[in-house]
Amino acid sequence: MFKKILLALIIFSAQSVADNQKIIQNLAPFFGKINSQDISKTPLDGIFEVVLHSPIEAILVSADGRFFIKGDVIDLTSRSKMSAGNGIKRLKKSLLDGINEADKIIFKAKNEKYAVHVFTDVDCPFCQKFHAEVPKMNKFGITVKYLASPLAQLHPTAQGKMQKIWCAKDRVKALDNYKKHQTVPNSKACDNPVAKQLALAQKLGVNGTPAIFLPNGSNIPGYIPAAKLLKRLERAK
Repeated sequence: MFKKILLALIIFSAQSVADNQKIIQNLAPFFGKINSQDISKTPLDGIFEVVLHSPIEAILVSADGRFFIKGDVIDLTSRSKMSAGNGIKRLKKSLLDGINEADKIIFKAKNEKYAVHVFTDVDCPFCQKFHAEVPKMNKFGITVKYLASPLAQLHPTAQGKMQKIWCAKDRVKALDNYKKHQTVPNSKACDNPVAKQLALAQKLGVNGTPAIFLPNGSNIPGYIPAAKLLKRLERAK
């Protein structure tokens, strides 16, 4: 019995490798290098999810990599939409969790239940609106970890301001002061992570701020008030 199970696993593994190679071979001319570990099966027979890295996105493709699905795939049993994304969420979570905590500007909740990463632009009006909700979020047990994503095409001076904020002795106070009073700290230039975080935001597909990432790696684009964010976090949990 054990030998039969082992043989079945070997055959299944060999078939999976063969399927992956077909997908890699056919998609590479269009999407560049694809790793085997970025390919996974979906509940839909013969359909695979492929995670792409530049920028990070996912597509659903046939087992031979010849066709990919554009549009919604509906599960009629659950009446829910199946979309590419589980692999993306894991990858995004890994990238965000891998950032040094010292490079983030953290508004920590005393009784933390959840922590969200938020890409922000200090001159973005909806980011200021979001920041006004941070005290409520903290009361709800939500810690906010800010990352820099200055949008040069909209706010050409934002990156310089954010570098000064990230170089301030008290980053939390400096960011809070700018969000509330547009006060730029008189800090000396330092080795700061603003440009690196902006590059990561672009890789993650952030094209607007605020961009909120939940603990599971899923993304909420744009402003959301504290109460609604709490509900989204509870559902995601």
